[in-house]
Amino acid sequence: WGVKVALLQLAVPLEATTSEDGEGGAVASARGSAGGDAWANLTGGEDLREAQAAYRRGEDAKALASLRKCIEEAPEAPTRAACTTALGELHLVGAGVERNLTEATSLFERAAEVGDADAQFNLGILYSATHPVGADLQRREAMAVLHLYAASTAGHPGALMAMGYRHMHGYGVPQACTTAALNYIDLAKRIASVYSEGMPQAVELIRLNLHHKDRKVISSSEMNLFVQIATSGDTTVAAAIGKRYLLGIEGFKQDYFKAKHYLRLAATRNHAGALGLLGYMHCLGLGMPQNLDTAYSYFVSAATQNDPLGHNGLGFIYFKGNSLQARNLRLAFHHFNESAYGGSSDGMFNLASMYLTGTGTEQSFSKAVLYYTQALDRGHTPAAYSLAVMHLNGMGTVRSCDIAVNLLKKVCERGEWVSRKLVDAYEYSEKQQNDKQPDKAALLFLKLAEAGHEVAQMNAAHLFDSGQTSMLYPDDGAPDGAAQAEVLRHHSRTLAQRFYEMSAEQGSASSELRLGDYSYYGWGVSARFQEQEEREDAPGEDASRREDGSAGRAAGGGDDVLVPNLYTSTEVELLPQDVDYEASLARYRKTAEMTVTGEWMQGFVARGSFNLGFMHQFGLGVAQDLQTAKQHYHRCREVDPTGLHTPITMVLLFLGAHMMYLRLPTWEVLLQRLLVDLRVHFLLIHVVGVIALAIARLNFTR
Repeated sequence: WGVKVALLQLAVPLEATTSEDGEGGAVASARGSAGGDAWANLTGGEDLREAQAAYRRGEDAKALASLRKCIEEAPEAPTRAACTTALGELHLVGAGVERNLTEATSLFERAAEVGDADAQFNLGILYSATHPVGADLQRREAMAVLHLYAASTAGHPGALMAMGYRHMHGYGVPQACTTAALNYIDLAKRIASVYSEGMPQAVELIRLNLHHKDRKVISSSEMNLFVQIATSGDTTVAAAIGKRYLLGIEGFKQDYFKAKHYLRLAATRNHAGALGLLGYMHCLGLGMPQNLDTAYSYFVSAATQNDPLGHNGLGFIYFKGNSLQARNLRLAFHHFNESAYGGSSDGMFNLASMYLTGTGTEQSFSKAVLYYTQALDRGHTPAAYSLAVMHLNGMGTVRSCDIAVNLLKKVCERGEWVSRKLVDAYEYSEKQQNDKQPDKAALLFLKLAEAGHEVAQMNAAHLFDSGQTSMLYPDDGAPDGAAQAEVLRHHSRTLAQRFYEMSAEQGSASSELRLGDYSYYGWGVSARFQEQEEREDAPGEDASRREDGSAGRAAGGGDDVLVPNLYTSTEVELLPQDVDYEASLARYRKTAEMTVTGEWMQGFVARGSFNLGFMHQFGLGVAQDLQTAKQHYHRCREVDPTGLHTPITMVLLFLGAHMMYLRLPTWEVLLQRLLVDLRVHFLLIHVVGVIALAIARLNFTR
């Protein structure tokens, strides 16, 4: 991987990725580059760091005391502002103090006034997510954009991503692809460089609305079993465990010491993959001093067994040169080519970079795009960045700003600012029942959701929708008892609805399905322009107003044109959403027609098909059609073959009975047919005769 440091600079020229001000315009302060949070390192911030550690351990009272001490005694204004922002977050989630949204907002505003980027970002989130009764929605949205923009100019990673995301979709700002790219690109470049220089902690995306059994996370008992197998001498398992510790995936936290231990167990028996990974660790200095000579020996041992990682490592050694081997670009190209054909994403990336720059081979933009794309398909982050720049400039491929922005967004979502928050949020939400801290998790998901992270948007929506958090509930409260519970439920669903809609816009099947439920049951809110008649009449407008809802006339040549209120009103209001079967049907249909790209989607797409079948069966929002309902029920079984089929079988049996029932004639038609049938007449005569004979026999026996 070390070769990516040099090749990335060649693959992505500086002038193609920076503004006129160069790198300095986007490079954040020490806080911004480290993640942009109130917990980052600042001069004189010992109390801040102590508060961070206490907050994560759940010692909220200690964190509160440290922050108050920091505000009173910190020598520098930026440190005091960072502590003030952190104190505001404690008030926001109710950690160590009673939850107080008003006090949290006040603290954020105080810190924002002295230029604290975290406080500005938090204010942007609050203005976006909360809509008090009677508030001017458009003004609050403008204030959100203002604070997010202010934080982005300071290099705050979350604010840069949020502004890029907003310009990408036109949320509160003009939809402008180039502006979105400018917000993303410098942050993406720094993140791609980090991936080029090492192996950052990988974070697996967990959707909180999935049942635990559906989450592909290794259990502690399974982990212990694999460790015992590896220790007993199974080199394949030892190499696999070492790789997982090295990358920090599948439930194994990143630990270079343990990775080295298990990789050496496998390497002693000449396991090719383990030899290649040990070479990487020596080459990059991961958990040990950097030593290219030792790395070279490991790479040679792995490459002799045609290991792709070994070939890629040798390519780096020959590309850079060391005390044992002089620089040889042709040999570097050869080994990168072997690594790429062996399926290594790093080899593909490095081969593409050499084609792009014409280093060691003939320059070819088209081949560079080909291998960058293959590396991207395997999840390679620097390849995504390089492809984005090539699409922005039309190098070897079609010029497409939309493709470039989507790639840059993916790169930014793999940065430390995002990954650290995801790890903390999952820890807060996955703890044991008594130790769960959903408000802390919700705050982190809220930050990531505003930055455009789809999984975080869905998780934030789930926490609000399920009632696990009431973090943004107004301080004035609601009536006691059942009324309070109902108001709180409506408020939580309103918050959840916004994030479900943002997540659904990015293709989330679960969010699209849930929005269908909202329309079906009449949950959440709907937005509309305020009617002209609801506002105070302006002088002289009575004559121009019409019963058909027209607000006035617009001059257009010789005749005036009536202008509907839709185009003259600037007042937006939120109303409780009514039951809307047609809207829910559209949501369910969109969910059912989604292509399943991951196993987690199967259950949601199947439920979308099931709901479509139910609505067609009973004619809800659509004409009753039992055959179409039957098709959707069968589609439900096909999409999720491992799901529960008993309910579907029962519904199909009920549908069959329903179809037979509908084929029966009405009572009027049935009675008419019986009356004109002579056989019925004879049957009735026989029945009457039998009854008469039975009565006569009874009388004679007495």
